[in-house]
Amino acid sequence: MRIAISNIAWDVGEDEQISELLSKYQVDAIDIAPGKYFPNPTKATVEDIANVKSYWAEKGIEITGMQSLLFGTQGLNVFGSKESQQAMLNHLSAVARIAKGLGATRLVFGSPKNRDCEGLSDEQTLSVAKDFFSRLGDIANEHGVIFCLEPNPTCYGANFMTTAQETFDVVSAINHPAIKMQLDTGAITINKESISDVLAYSLNQIGHIHISEPGLAVVGDSNADHESYARAIKAHSENPLISIEMVATQDELHLISIERALAFVTQTYWKA
Repeated sequence: MRIAISNIAWDVGEDEQISELLSKYQVDAIDIAPGKYFPNPTKATVEDIANVKSYWAEKGIEITGMQSLLFGTQGLNVFGSKESQQAMLNHLSAVARIAKGLGATRLVFGSPKNRDCEGLSDEQTLSVAKDFFSRLGDIANEHGVIFCLEPNPTCYGANFMTTAQETFDVVSAINHPAIKMQLDTGAITINKESISDVLAYSLNQIGHIHISEPGLAVVGDSNADHESYARAIKAHSENPLISIEMVATQDELHLISIERALAFVTQTYWKA
C-alpha cells in the first residue's frame, strides 16, 4: 500500500519542511490543489509546470493526483447554463493539461456547490450529468488523466452524488473510461456506509482513494474505524494508493498536525 498526502494540509511556504517530514515517514507521493502553484491554470507555462514537478522529484516525491480543482472560480455549475458548463470544461481542461505535465493522473472532482441540481428531476439530472461528464472524460483522455467523482454528503452542502452508491450509479451510467469514482473514508463515516460493501460493488469503478475524517479534520482524530477501512482496502485492492486528505489546522502548527496524521496512517494502514 502506497501512501500520499494532499497539500491542502499546509502552505506552499512550508514545502521544504513537509518534504523532510514525508521522508521521515517514507511517504513518497503527494496530491496537490492546483491553485496553490498555478493561480490561473490557463496561464501556467510549460516551464512553470516543469519547475513544480522537478522541485518535488528532487526530494523523491511524486505528484500523483489533484483536488480542489475549481478553487477560486465563480459561477460554474455542472447543471448551469451552457455558458457555465463550457467555462467549467475550459477550466478543467487547463487543469488537466497541468496534471499531464506534473504526471498527476488522478483528478478528484468534489466541489459540492458546483454540482447543484436543485429544480431538476432525477431523469433530467442524470441526463445532464452524463452529457457533461462524458465531455469531461474526452478531455481527460486527451491528457492521459482520469477524473474521479467524489461522494459529498449532504452536510457538505451537496445534493448530487451524496453517497457512494449514488456516485457509483452515476459513474456507471456515464460509462466513460476516464471518469471514475472516488472512494472517501470521511464520506463513508458520515453516511454510515460499509466500506466492504462499497468496495464489493464498486471496485472496478474506483479511481482514487482518500483517507479522511468528517469535516476534513486531522486523520486519526475521530472515532472512525480506520483499522477496518485499512483491512477492507487491502483485501479488495492490490498495491493500492491511498491519499491523506485533511485541511490545514487553525489551532495547531501544520507540521505537528501533519506528523500526527502521518504517524497514524502509516501505522494503521501499513500494518493492516
